[in-house]
Amino acid sequence: MLGFEIVRQLVAAGTPVRVLDVQPLPERNLVGVVDARIGDVRRGDEVLAACEGMDVVFQTAAAVWDVRTPRGMYDEVNIAGNGNVLDACRRRGVRRLVYTSSMDVVVDGRKPIVDGDETLPYPARMPRDDYSRTKIIAEKMILESSGPELAACALRPVGMYGPRDKYHLGTIIGMAKRGVSLRLGDGSARFSHAYSENVAHAHVLAARNLWPGSVAAGQAYFICDHFPAENLFDFMERFLRALELPVPRRFIPYPLALWLAAVSEVVAPRSNFNRFAVIQTCVDHTFVDRKAERDLGYRPIVSREEAFTRSLAWLRTWAGPHPGST
Repeated sequence: MLGFEIVRQLVAAGTPVRVLDVQPLPERNLVGVVDARIGDVRRGDEVLAACEGMDVVFQTAAAVWDVRTPRGMYDEVNIAGNGNVLDACRRRGVRRLVYTSSMDVVVDGRKPIVDGDETLPYPARMPRDDYSRTKIIAEKMILESSGPELAACALRPVGMYGPRDKYHLGTIIGMAKRGVSLRLGDGSARFSHAYSENVAHAHVLAARNLWPGSVAAGQAYFICDHFPAENLFDFMERFLRALELPVPRRFIPYPLALWLAAVSEVVAPRSNFNRFAVIQTCVDHTFVDRKAERDLGYRPIVSREEAFTRSLAWLRTWAGPHPGST
């Protein structure tokens, strides 16, 4: 989702692009336009070859949390893979590295975050979930690597959505199609979102404003979207209605949902229903991006309405018709 949008924006600006990915290019109109290579960040020789002659590296590859992902994969991709990228950048003389981090690196799972900014510390205790744990370690690696030879920065998108999003939008749509129609919490919690094209634009801006000794070097930036933030289920409701899927009306109170999630972690440890997911849904997690606006000149380039329209168009092709729709 994000990597594709970064490539598309760079190509539109006339920038030569090389891609290293575990999958082929998703769009035929990019075939022959970019230097697309099949490879894996876990294999250092492939990363080293991909970085040959590059001025900027955008590191968006990551093992994102999924019940089907083996636990060891997070360390292999998010930590060792990033180590391969850093090593390749140094050996190939790359001067700029833009790393895709996550808002989850500051979520401690115990207290709400309201209008959080970059002054928030990492959690005092390392999170239990492997995704957040490895993203924290990786972000620290990237930022500590920034110096006179290699300028590096980290962007922390909030809840990202858009075309090709099978994780955020896809999870809720998939549950609705299976007949799961429940809300978690009382609807008061707010959660920040960011549209994928806007996040990609922030990455391109970061590269333009990044060089050894620049204000962005060694810095982390939250990347948000349009304000104010709203409840996750309210955000999803427009998509569900447009797709003629049932809108959840019944709700599970936060304390009960948290207890049930704790039980689920014991009886079904690889379930999507866990305490981390419940806390992010039932407790405020909102952020601001004033630092990115100040240092990078970032502002969203796609309106909220247009982001909805483009995301919905993709969802219609991906999700297909609901059995009960007319």
